[in-house]
Amino acid sequence: MDAAILTIGDELLIGQVIDTNSAWLAMRLNELGITVKARFSVGDNMSEIRDALYYATELAPVVITTGGLGPTSDDRTREVLCDIFECEMQENEEVLRYIKDMFAKRGWPLTDVNRRQALVPDRAKVLFNKLGTAPGLYFEDGSTNIFVMPGVPFEMKEMFTNQVTPHLKKLAGNQVYVHETRVFSGIGESWLSDHIKPWEEKLPKNVSLAYLPAPGIIRLRLSHLAQNEQEGRELLCNLFTEAMPLVNEYFVSAVDEPIAATLLHEMIASGKTFCTAESCTGGYIAQQVTSIPGSSAAFKGSVVAYSNEIKEKLLNVSSATLQQYGAVSAQTVCEMALNARLILNTDYSMAVSGIAGPDGGTADKPVGLVWIAVASENGVESQELKLGGTREVIIARSAVSAMFMCLKEKRKEQK
Repeated sequence: MDAAILTIGDELLIGQVIDTNSAWLAMRLNELGITVKARFSVGDNMSEIRDALYYATELAPVVITTGGLGPTSDDRTREVLCDIFECEMQENEEVLRYIKDMFAKRGWPLTDVNRRQALVPDRAKVLFNKLGTAPGLYFEDGSTNIFVMPGVPFEMKEMFTNQVTPHLKKLAGNQVYVHETRVFSGIGESWLSDHIKPWEEKLPKNVSLAYLPAPGIIRLRLSHLAQNEQEGRELLCNLFTEAMPLVNEYFVSAVDEPIAATLLHEMIASGKTFCTAESCTGGYIAQQVTSIPGSSAAFKGSVVAYSNEIKEKLLNVSSATLQQYGAVSAQTVCEMALNARLILNTDYSMAVSGIAGPDGGTADKPVGLVWIAVASENGVESQELKLGGTREVIIARSAVSAMFMCLKEKRKEQK
């Protein structure tokens, strides 16, 4: 079964509010085995809403809208639906009673504007809003099913989960979309594609493959519309197992999670600790790790040594090394990593130093030149990176590369 998602509101078109509703709805529909054919937004203009609804019903038998159900003059969705279904607005006694009770409990006066929330099209089934005053609506006309929900995200999510989902399950039947994702690093998208081309060409026709790149990371996702989730998942996992010999050296995780989470979880599982010494990344790696609950079980801390002075004073990098080789060098990051490991008393440490730009580059050391190092009880290894992109991208890719290097070193020592 197919569906279309329509989000309504001028605030979405001018960028004042980010449309998180359609992304959340797309995920939930996918879990129900419903294919989203289109997602689009329109403003609070009646003719545009009407045109969008007509277009959506041509694309799919299920249309889900959010927004435009409030009590103010810019909320026009109900009026448009009355026009489309040739019906009238009527005051729903049950909705009105619910609104009155809500306002009474909170000690608020009920105004005429608020009372208008109880006006609903007489052809619609009411979807009660347990977290707000704007009721949702369900229109069923032959094979067309339109679900209309408020635009406030937490109200919409509750309504969809508890009232819309049961209707959709009946419409969709037993089919379910199954997805499996594998995360890779240290290889570009086109090179990864070349590596797995023989495997990709043999994929079953009912299985789709998607490449999902991000700075320093590529996720491969296999998708399959199955009658049974377990059988579908087994199929996708077996297919990925066949691909692994081609790309095992770039493998990060079989779980769709940030590389910081993978590194942290593997450190915790093996009882190991780690730390960072960061220059050009400015604590970005530490922030990524400590944003994960429970990170203190393995992550001890970080030294952000942005200047040469701090590299010397806090990380004991020798002035001779800095003068001879510079801050962005293999020699400097190796000292940073080795000394951070000793100072913070950890099993592993990562160090990063580079030129993130847009200024600061030279002919010998251009913007995008980054050195990373990982230290352990077995010594220290370093790697030169030559990165492109904006300052933000260079920082993100440097951080991912350092974490992947640390992850590989840990896995190597476990063997």
